Amino acid sequence: MQNSKKTWTFTLIAAALSFVNACVYPTVFIKWIIPLYAACVALFAFAAFFFFLVLFAAKGKEKPLIPALIGTAIYTALLLGVTPLVNNVIFGAVAPWGSVLANTTLNLVFWLVMTLKIRKLSNEPFVWKPLLCVLLVLAGSAVSVVTTLPNMKATGFIVLDNVKNYEERMDTIDIYENTMETALPQTEAYDMVISHLKAPLPEGKTEKKVLVLGWDGCRADAMVMKDSRGAVDALLADGGKAYIAYCGGANYPEKITQQTATGMGWTTILTGKWADEHGIDGFGDVKTSRAPTFLTTAIEDGLADSAAFCYSWPNHEESYANDIAKSKEEGLNVAWNLSEGEEGGDDTADENTFKSAYDDLGRPDCSDIIFTIFEYCDYYGHTYGFWNDTPEYAEAFKKSNDKGLQLINAVKARPTYETEDWLILITSDHGGYVRGHGGETLMERMMFIVTNK
Repeated sequence: MQNSKKTWTFTLIAAALSFVNACVYPTVFIKWIIPLYAACVALFAFAAFFFFLVLFAAKGKEKPLIPALIGTAIYTALLLGVTPLVNNVIFGAVAPWGSVLANTTLNLVFWLVMTLKIRKLSNEPFVWKPLLCVLLVLAGSAVSVVTTLPNMKATGFIVLDNVKNYEERMDTIDIYENTMETALPQTEAYDMVISHLKAPLPEGKTEKKVLVLGWDGCRADAMVMKDSRGAVDALLADGGKAYIAYCGGANYPEKITQQTATGMGWTTILTGKWADEHGIDGFGDVKTSRAPTFLTTAIEDGLADSAAFCYSWPNHEESYANDIAKSKEEGLNVAWNLSEGEEGGDDTADENTFKSAYDDLGRPDCSDIIFTIFEYCDYYGHTYGFWNDTPEYAEAFKKSNDKGLQLINAVKARPTYETEDWLILITSDHGGYVRGHGGETLMERMMFIVTNK
Protein backbone atom coordinates (compact mmCIF):
# COMPACT_ATOMS: atom_id res chain seq x y z
CA MET A 1 0.00 0.00 0.00
CA GLN A 2 3.07 2.26 0.36
CA ASN A 3 3.14 5.20 -2.07
CA SER A 4 -0.12 4.12 -3.64
CA LYS A 5 -3.59 5.54 -4.06
CA LYS A 6 -4.81 2.96 -1.55
CA THR A 7 -2.88 4.67 1.23
CA TRP A 8 -4.88 7.85 1.04
CA THR A 9 -8.09 6.16 0.05
CA PHE A 10 -8.08 4.26 3.35
CA THR A 11 -6.83 7.31 5.23
CA LEU A 12 -9.69 9.37 3.83
CA ILE A 13 -12.15 6.63 4.85
CA ALA A 14 -10.72 6.70 8.38
CA ALA A 15 -10.92 10.51 8.52
CA ALA A 16 -14.50 10.45 7.20
CA LEU A 17 -15.54 7.89 9.82
CA SER A 18 -13.85 10.02 12.47
CA PHE A 19 -15.77 13.07 11.26
CA VAL A 20 -19.15 11.30 11.40
CA ASN A 21 -18.40 9.87 14.84
CA ALA A 22 -17.35 13.26 16.21
CA CYS A 23 -20.57 14.84 14.93
CA VAL A 24 -22.98 12.37 16.57
CA TYR A 25 -21.05 11.17 19.63
CA PRO A 26 -21.79 14.15 21.97
CA THR A 27 -25.57 13.93 21.64
CA VAL A 28 -25.57 10.15 21.81
CA PHE A 29 -23.38 10.03 24.91
CA ILE A 30 -24.93 12.92 26.82
CA LYS A 31 -28.45 11.60 26.25
CA TRP A 32 -27.13 8.07 26.79
CA ILE A 33 -28.80 6.47 23.76
CA ILE A 34 -27.27 3.05 24.30
CA PRO A 35 -27.76 1.49 20.80
CA LEU A 36 -26.31 4.58 19.11
CA TYR A 37 -23.52 4.74 21.68
CA ALA A 38 -22.56 1.19 20.73
CA ALA A 39 -22.62 2.25 17.08
CA CYS A 40 -20.31 5.19 17.89
CA VAL A 41 -17.86 2.88 19.65
CA ALA A 42 -17.87 0.64 16.58
CA LEU A 43 -17.41 3.70 14.36
CA PHE A 44 -14.30 5.01 16.07
CA ALA A 45 -12.98 1.45 16.26
CA PHE A 46 -13.35 1.15 12.48
CA ALA A 47 -11.71 4.55 12.02
CA ALA A 48 -8.81 3.52 14.25
CA PHE A 49 -8.52 0.22 12.35
CA PHE A 50 -8.18 1.97 8.99
CA PHE A 51 -5.62 4.39 10.41
CA PHE A 52 -3.56 1.51 11.83
CA LEU A 53 -3.94 -0.53 8.64
CA VAL A 54 -2.58 2.32 6.52
CA LEU A 55 0.16 3.10 9.04
CA PHE A 56 1.52 -0.45 9.16
CA ALA A 57 1.21 -0.81 5.40
CA ALA A 58 3.11 2.45 4.92
CA LYS A 59 5.80 1.06 7.22
CA GLY A 60 6.21 -1.84 4.81
CA LYS A 61 4.57 -4.59 6.87
CA GLU A 62 3.77 -7.56 4.63
CA LYS A 63 0.71 -8.48 6.69
CA PRO A 64 -0.57 -5.24 8.20
CA LEU A 65 -3.98 -6.68 9.09
CA ILE A 66 -2.96 -8.44 12.33
CA PRO A 67 -1.01 -5.55 13.90
CA ALA A 68 -3.82 -3.22 12.79
CA LEU A 69 -6.37 -5.33 14.66
CA ILE A 70 -4.14 -5.48 17.74
CA GLY A 71 -3.56 -1.72 17.63
CA THR A 72 -7.30 -1.08 17.25
CA ALA A 73 -8.14 -3.31 20.23
CA ILE A 74 -5.55 -1.59 22.43
CA TYR A 75 -6.58 1.91 21.39
CA THR A 76 -10.30 1.22 21.81
CA ALA A 77 -9.76 -0.28 25.27
CA LEU A 78 -7.58 2.67 26.29
CA LEU A 79 -10.08 5.20 24.99
CA LEU A 80 -13.02 3.57 26.78
CA GLY A 81 -10.96 3.34 29.97
CA VAL A 82 -9.14 6.68 29.92
CA THR A 83 -12.11 8.82 28.90
CA PRO A 84 -14.28 8.15 32.00
CA LEU A 85 -11.18 8.22 34.22
CA VAL A 86 -10.20 11.67 32.96
CA ASN A 87 -13.80 12.81 33.28
CA ASN A 88 -14.24 11.53 36.82
CA VAL A 89 -10.97 13.01 38.09
CA ILE A 90 -11.29 16.41 36.44
CA PHE A 91 -15.01 17.06 36.03
CA GLY A 92 -16.82 14.64 38.33
CA ALA A 93 -18.62 11.44 37.34
CA VAL A 94 -21.95 13.17 36.89
CA ALA A 95 -20.75 15.63 34.23
CA PRO A 96 -21.23 13.66 30.99
CA TRP A 97 -19.94 16.49 28.82
CA GLY A 98 -16.54 15.92 30.47
CA SER A 99 -16.38 12.48 28.88
CA VAL A 100 -17.27 14.00 25.52
CA LEU A 101 -14.47 16.57 25.76
CA ALA A 102 -11.99 13.95 26.94
CA ASN A 103 -12.97 11.62 24.10
CA THR A 104 -12.82 14.42 21.53
CA THR A 105 -9.41 15.62 22.73
CA LEU A 106 -7.86 12.15 22.79
CA ASN A 107 -9.24 11.26 19.38
CA LEU A 108 -8.14 14.59 17.92
CA VAL A 109 -4.55 14.02 19.04
CA PHE A 110 -4.62 10.41 17.83
CA TRP A 111 -6.13 11.22 14.41
CA LEU A 112 -3.77 14.13 13.74
CA VAL A 113 -0.68 12.18 14.77
CA MET A 114 -1.74 9.23 12.63
CA THR A 115 -2.53 11.42 9.61
CA LEU A 116 0.77 13.28 9.78
CA LYS A 117 2.70 10.06 10.39
CA ILE A 118 1.09 8.39 7.38
CA ARG A 119 1.87 11.42 5.22
CA LYS A 120 5.51 11.26 6.24
CA LEU A 121 5.84 7.51 5.68
CA SER A 122 4.09 7.64 2.32
CA ASN A 123 6.28 10.48 1.10
CA GLU A 124 3.12 12.28 0.04
CA PRO A 125 3.52 16.04 -0.31
CA PHE A 126 1.21 18.07 1.89
CA VAL A 127 -1.29 18.54 -0.88
CA TRP A 128 -5.02 18.02 -1.09
CA LYS A 129 -5.28 14.42 0.15
CA PRO A 130 -3.40 14.81 3.45
CA LEU A 131 -4.86 18.29 3.83
CA LEU A 132 -8.40 16.97 3.36
CA CYS A 133 -7.81 14.31 6.02
CA VAL A 134 -6.53 16.89 8.49
CA LEU A 135 -9.45 19.21 7.73
CA LEU A 136 -11.97 16.38 8.23
CA VAL A 137 -10.46 15.52 11.60
CA LEU A 138 -10.36 19.16 12.71
CA ALA A 139 -13.89 19.81 11.45
CA GLY A 140 -15.25 16.76 13.25
CA SER A 141 -13.58 17.80 16.49
CA ALA A 142 -14.94 21.33 16.13
CA VAL A 143 -18.48 20.00 15.61
CA SER A 144 -18.05 17.74 18.65
CA VAL A 145 -17.03 20.65 20.87
CA VAL A 146 -19.79 22.95 19.57
CA THR A 147 -22.39 20.22 20.10
CA THR A 148 -21.15 19.81 23.66
CA LEU A 149 -21.25 23.52 24.56
CA PRO A 150 -25.00 23.64 25.44
CA ASN A 151 -24.34 20.95 28.04
CA MET A 152 -21.45 22.80 29.59
CA LYS A 153 -23.81 24.62 31.94
CA ALA A 154 -22.38 22.02 34.27
CA THR A 155 -19.23 24.14 34.43
CA GLY A 156 -21.22 26.68 36.38
CA PHE A 157 -22.64 23.93 38.57
CA ILE A 158 -19.20 22.77 39.63
CA VAL A 159 -17.89 26.29 40.21
CA LEU A 160 -20.95 27.56 42.07
CA ASP A 161 -22.42 24.38 43.49
CA ASN A 162 -19.85 23.73 46.17
CA VAL A 163 -20.27 23.36 49.92
CA LYS A 164 -19.49 27.01 50.69
CA ASN A 165 -21.98 28.41 48.18
CA TYR A 166 -24.60 25.80 49.05
CA GLU A 167 -24.40 26.75 52.72
CA GLU A 168 -24.73 30.43 51.82
CA ARG A 169 -27.83 29.72 49.74
CA MET A 170 -29.38 27.64 52.51
CA ASP A 171 -28.79 30.50 54.95
CA THR A 172 -31.04 32.72 52.82
CA ILE A 173 -34.00 30.35 53.26
CA ASP A 174 -35.98 31.41 56.33
CA ILE A 175 -38.63 28.70 56.48
CA TYR A 176 -36.57 25.95 58.10
CA GLU A 177 -36.87 25.35 61.83
CA ASN A 178 -33.38 23.85 62.04
CA THR A 179 -29.95 24.01 60.45
CA MET A 180 -28.02 21.55 58.33
CA GLU A 181 -25.95 20.64 61.38
CA THR A 182 -29.15 19.66 63.21
CA ALA A 183 -30.83 18.12 60.16
CA LEU A 184 -33.39 15.41 60.89
CA PRO A 185 -32.77 11.88 59.68
CA GLN A 186 -34.92 10.91 56.72
CA THR A 187 -36.54 8.28 58.93
CA GLU A 188 -38.35 11.08 60.78
CA ALA A 189 -40.99 11.19 58.04
CA TYR A 190 -41.99 7.62 58.94
CA ASP A 191 -42.14 8.52 62.63
CA MET A 192 -44.36 11.52 61.89
CA VAL A 193 -46.85 9.35 60.01
CA ILE A 194 -46.99 6.65 62.68
CA SER A 195 -47.19 9.18 65.53
CA HIS A 196 -50.07 10.94 63.80
CA LEU A 197 -52.00 7.72 63.28
CA LYS A 198 -51.49 6.63 66.88
CA ALA A 199 -52.32 10.01 68.45
CA PRO A 200 -55.82 10.50 69.93
CA LEU A 201 -58.34 12.14 67.65
CA PRO A 202 -58.79 15.87 68.35
CA GLU A 203 -62.20 17.01 69.47
CA GLY A 204 -64.69 16.97 66.63
CA LYS A 205 -62.56 14.68 64.46
CA THR A 206 -63.67 11.14 63.63
CA GLU A 207 -61.03 9.78 61.26
CA LYS A 208 -57.26 9.90 60.72
CA LYS A 209 -55.94 10.67 57.24
CA VAL A 210 -52.45 11.05 55.71
CA LEU A 211 -51.27 12.60 52.44
CA VAL A 212 -47.58 12.40 51.54
CA LEU A 213 -46.38 14.51 48.61
CA GLY A 214 -43.08 13.04 47.48
CA TRP A 215 -40.90 15.14 45.18
CA ASP A 216 -38.21 12.88 43.78
CA GLY A 217 -34.82 14.56 43.41
CA CYS A 218 -35.84 17.87 44.97
CA ARG A 219 -32.97 19.61 46.73
CA ALA A 220 -33.35 21.38 50.06
CA ASP A 221 -32.17 24.69 48.60
CA ALA A 222 -34.90 24.52 45.95
CA MET A 223 -37.07 26.23 48.56
CA VAL A 224 -35.61 29.55 47.41
CA MET A 225 -37.95 29.12 44.42
CA LYS A 226 -41.16 28.63 46.37
CA ASP A 227 -43.93 31.18 46.13
CA SER A 228 -47.05 31.98 48.11
CA ARG A 229 -49.26 30.13 45.64
CA GLY A 230 -47.64 26.72 46.08
CA ALA A 231 -48.01 23.68 48.30
CA VAL A 232 -45.16 24.56 50.65
CA ASP A 233 -46.56 27.96 51.60
CA ALA A 234 -50.04 26.48 51.85
CA LEU A 235 -48.87 24.16 54.64
CA LEU A 236 -46.82 26.84 56.39
CA ALA A 237 -49.76 29.26 56.26
CA ASP A 238 -51.82 26.69 58.17
CA GLY A 239 -49.29 26.64 61.00
CA GLY A 240 -47.05 23.99 59.48
CA LYS A 241 -43.30 23.57 59.90
CA ALA A 242 -40.40 22.95 57.52
CA TYR A 243 -37.31 20.97 58.49
CA ILE A 244 -34.00 20.26 56.83
CA ALA A 245 -33.37 16.52 56.72
CA TYR A 246 -30.67 14.24 55.39
CA CYS A 247 -30.60 10.99 53.43
CA GLY A 248 -27.74 8.54 53.01
CA GLY A 249 -27.81 7.17 56.56
CA ALA A 250 -25.59 9.84 58.15
CA ASN A 251 -25.51 13.63 58.24
CA TYR A 252 -22.81 15.57 56.43
CA PRO A 253 -19.80 15.39 56.69
CA GLU A 254 -19.94 11.81 57.98
CA LYS A 255 -19.56 9.10 55.39
CA ILE A 256 -22.85 7.89 53.93
CA THR A 257 -23.99 4.36 54.71
CA GLN A 258 -26.39 4.07 51.78
CA GLN A 259 -26.57 5.66 48.36
CA THR A 260 -28.35 8.99 48.06
CA ALA A 261 -30.62 7.45 45.47
CA THR A 262 -34.30 6.89 44.73
CA GLY A 263 -34.89 3.30 45.78
CA MET A 264 -33.01 3.68 49.04
CA GLY A 265 -34.50 7.06 49.96
CA TRP A 266 -38.18 6.28 49.47
CA THR A 267 -37.79 2.89 51.15
CA THR A 268 -36.25 4.59 54.18
CA ILE A 269 -39.20 6.99 54.35
CA LEU A 270 -41.75 4.20 53.97
CA THR A 271 -40.13 1.83 56.48
CA GLY A 272 -38.36 4.12 58.93
CA LYS A 273 -35.21 2.04 58.43
CA TRP A 274 -31.89 2.61 56.70
CA ALA A 275 -30.58 0.30 53.98
CA ASP A 276 -28.76 -2.01 56.39
CA GLU A 277 -32.20 -2.97 57.72
CA HIS A 278 -34.58 -2.57 54.77
CA GLY A 279 -32.23 -4.27 52.29
CA ILE A 280 -32.37 -1.87 49.34
CA ASP A 281 -28.70 -1.26 48.55
CA GLY A 282 -28.98 -0.90 44.78
CA PHE A 283 -31.32 -1.02 41.83
CA GLY A 284 -33.04 -4.35 41.44
CA ASP A 285 -33.00 -5.17 45.16
CA VAL A 286 -36.17 -6.40 46.84
CA LYS A 287 -36.95 -4.93 50.24
CA THR A 288 -36.80 -7.42 53.04
CA SER A 289 -40.13 -8.46 54.53
CA ARG A 290 -38.63 -7.75 57.97
CA ALA A 291 -38.97 -4.01 57.25
CA PRO A 292 -42.55 -3.52 56.01
CA THR A 293 -43.83 -0.15 54.81
CA PHE A 294 -46.35 1.82 56.84
CA LEU A 295 -48.75 1.30 53.94
CA THR A 296 -49.29 -2.27 55.12
CA THR A 297 -48.44 -2.09 58.84
CA ALA A 298 -50.89 0.76 59.49
CA ILE A 299 -53.72 -1.44 58.22
CA GLU A 300 -52.47 -4.54 60.04
CA ASP A 301 -52.22 -2.59 63.29
CA GLY A 302 -55.69 -1.09 62.88
CA LEU A 303 -54.39 2.44 62.46
CA ALA A 304 -55.91 2.79 58.98
CA ASP A 305 -58.41 0.96 56.82
CA SER A 306 -56.88 1.63 53.42
CA ALA A 307 -53.82 3.02 51.67
CA ALA A 308 -52.74 3.98 48.16
CA PHE A 309 -49.27 4.31 46.68
CA CYS A 310 -49.27 6.49 43.53
CA TYR A 311 -46.03 6.40 41.55
CA SER A 312 -44.59 6.16 38.04
CA TRP A 313 -41.11 4.65 38.53
CA PRO A 314 -41.55 0.93 37.67
CA ASN A 315 -38.66 -0.14 39.92
CA HIS A 316 -40.85 0.51 42.96
CA GLU A 317 -42.87 -2.58 42.05
CA GLU A 318 -39.69 -4.64 42.30
CA SER A 319 -38.54 -2.99 45.53
CA TYR A 320 -41.87 -3.55 47.30
CA ALA A 321 -42.64 -6.94 45.79
CA ASN A 322 -43.02 -8.49 49.26
CA ASP A 323 -45.51 -5.86 50.41
CA ILE A 324 -47.46 -6.06 47.16
CA ALA A 325 -47.67 -9.85 47.47
CA LYS A 326 -48.67 -9.59 51.12
CA SER A 327 -51.43 -7.10 50.30
CA LYS A 328 -52.92 -9.54 47.82
CA GLU A 329 -52.47 -12.67 49.90
CA GLU A 330 -53.86 -11.21 53.12
CA GLY A 331 -56.48 -8.99 51.54
CA LEU A 332 -54.98 -5.75 52.83
CA ASN A 333 -56.66 -2.74 51.24
CA VAL A 334 -53.54 -1.23 49.68
CA ALA A 335 -53.67 0.06 46.10
CA TRP A 336 -50.36 0.05 44.20
CA ASN A 337 -51.10 2.54 41.44
CA LEU A 338 -48.38 2.58 38.80
CA SER A 339 -48.80 5.46 36.35
CA GLU A 340 -47.23 5.14 32.93
CA GLY A 341 -46.03 7.84 30.56
CA GLU A 342 -44.28 8.02 27.24
CA GLU A 343 -41.21 5.85 26.84
CA GLY A 344 -38.05 7.73 27.88
CA GLY A 345 -39.78 9.77 30.54
CA ASP A 346 -41.87 12.90 30.30
CA ASP A 347 -44.54 14.76 32.24
CA THR A 348 -47.32 12.36 31.23
CA ALA A 349 -46.44 9.89 33.97
CA ASP A 350 -46.57 12.57 36.67
CA GLU A 351 -49.85 13.86 35.28
CA ASN A 352 -51.26 10.34 35.64
CA THR A 353 -49.83 10.05 39.17
CA PHE A 354 -51.53 13.31 40.06
CA LYS A 355 -54.83 12.15 38.55
CA SER A 356 -54.66 8.88 40.49
CA ALA A 357 -54.29 10.73 43.82
CA TYR A 358 -56.75 13.47 42.87
CA ASP A 359 -59.45 10.96 41.93
CA ASP A 360 -58.86 9.10 45.20
CA LEU A 361 -59.31 12.30 47.21
CA GLY A 362 -62.54 12.96 45.35
CA ARG A 363 -64.14 9.78 46.67
CA PRO A 364 -66.17 10.02 49.89
CA ASP A 365 -64.30 6.99 51.26
CA CYS A 366 -60.86 8.02 50.03
CA SER A 367 -57.81 6.05 51.14
CA ASP A 368 -56.74 6.79 54.70
CA ILE A 369 -53.10 7.01 53.54
CA ILE A 370 -52.20 8.42 50.14
CA PHE A 371 -48.51 8.42 49.21
CA THR A 372 -47.61 10.15 45.93
CA ILE A 373 -44.26 10.51 44.18
CA PHE A 374 -43.73 13.11 41.44
CA GLU A 375 -40.64 12.63 39.28
CA TYR A 376 -40.48 16.14 37.82
CA CYS A 377 -37.34 17.32 39.67
CA ASP A 378 -35.45 14.06 39.29
CA TYR A 379 -36.21 13.68 35.59
CA TYR A 380 -35.35 17.26 34.70
CA GLY A 381 -32.35 17.20 37.04
CA HIS A 382 -30.85 14.22 35.25
CA THR A 383 -31.62 15.74 31.87
CA TYR A 384 -30.66 19.39 32.42
CA GLY A 385 -28.98 19.62 35.82
CA PHE A 386 -29.95 19.70 39.51
CA TRP A 387 -29.53 23.45 39.79
CA ASN A 388 -32.00 26.18 40.67
CA ASP A 389 -30.69 28.46 37.91
CA THR A 390 -31.46 25.85 35.28
CA PRO A 391 -34.83 26.93 33.85
CA GLU A 392 -35.97 23.34 33.38
CA TYR A 393 -35.18 22.36 36.98
CA ALA A 394 -36.88 25.52 38.25
CA GLU A 395 -39.92 24.63 36.17
CA ALA A 396 -39.87 21.08 37.57
CA PHE A 397 -39.98 22.47 41.12
CA LYS A 398 -42.84 24.77 40.16
CA LYS A 399 -44.81 21.87 38.68
CA SER A 400 -44.28 19.82 41.86
CA ASN A 401 -45.36 22.76 44.00
CA ASP A 402 -48.42 23.45 41.83
CA LYS A 403 -49.55 19.82 41.71
CA GLY A 404 -49.04 19.54 45.44
CA LEU A 405 -51.22 22.60 46.04
CA GLN A 406 -53.99 21.15 43.90
CA LEU A 407 -53.97 17.97 45.99
CA ILE A 408 -53.96 19.98 49.23
CA ASN A 409 -56.92 21.98 47.95
CA ALA A 410 -58.64 18.72 47.04
CA VAL A 411 -58.22 17.60 50.65
CA LYS A 412 -59.73 20.83 51.96
CA ALA A 413 -62.60 20.61 49.47
CA ARG A 414 -63.77 17.27 50.82
CA PRO A 415 -67.30 17.46 52.30
CA THR A 416 -66.03 15.56 55.36
CA TYR A 417 -62.83 17.61 55.77
CA GLU A 418 -63.95 19.22 59.05
CA THR A 419 -64.30 15.83 60.72
CA GLU A 420 -61.04 14.41 59.33
CA ASP A 421 -57.67 14.77 61.03
CA TRP A 422 -55.19 15.18 58.16
CA LEU A 423 -51.41 14.96 58.31
CA ILE A 424 -49.88 16.33 55.10
CA LEU A 425 -46.17 15.94 54.42
CA ILE A 426 -44.01 17.19 51.58
CA THR A 427 -40.65 15.46 51.35
CA SER A 428 -37.91 14.24 49.04
CA ASP A 429 -35.80 11.12 48.68
CA HIS A 430 -32.49 12.86 47.85
CA GLY A 431 -30.96 15.97 46.32
CA GLY A 432 -28.66 16.12 43.32
CA TYR A 433 -25.36 17.43 42.00
CA VAL A 434 -24.76 18.51 38.40
CA ARG A 435 -26.80 15.82 36.62
CA GLY A 436 -26.73 12.94 39.06
CA HIS A 437 -26.94 11.76 42.65
CA GLY A 438 -26.04 8.81 44.83
CA GLY A 439 -22.84 10.18 46.31
CA GLU A 440 -21.44 11.99 49.33
CA THR A 441 -21.90 15.65 48.43
CA LEU A 442 -23.89 18.00 50.62
CA MET A 443 -26.04 18.87 47.61
CA GLU A 444 -27.07 15.22 47.19
CA ARG A 445 -27.66 14.52 50.88
CA MET A 446 -29.80 17.43 52.04
CA MET A 447 -33.55 17.06 51.60
CA PHE A 448 -36.52 18.34 53.60
CA ILE A 449 -39.75 17.54 55.39
CA VAL A 450 -42.59 20.07 55.37
CA THR A 451 -45.61 19.25 57.52
CA ASN A 452 -48.93 20.93 58.24
CA LYS A 453 -48.61 20.09 61.96
